[in-house]
Amino acid sequence: MKTKIFTIAEVPHGLEQAWLQHLRDFDTAHPDCHFVVAADALTHSMAEMVDMLKIEPGLTFQQIFEREAKTKG
Repeated sequence: MKTKIFTIAEVPHGLEQAWLQHLRDFDTAHPDCHFVVAADALTHSMAEMVDMLKIEPGLTFQQIFEREAKTKG
């Protein structure tokens, strides 16, 4: 059994990538965790949105879809 925790984070401009990296670090350290992240960033360009998603270790599209399938199965 797992607990779902919903978080809405208001992050100052320029710290978005750092917040996402923080989530990814936790995700990497705890393989049984799964995160679904959405952003409402109407003031950002597409290039800025892509930059904010540059996290380590990165996930391929295939890995993202495989993780999604695991949580539904």
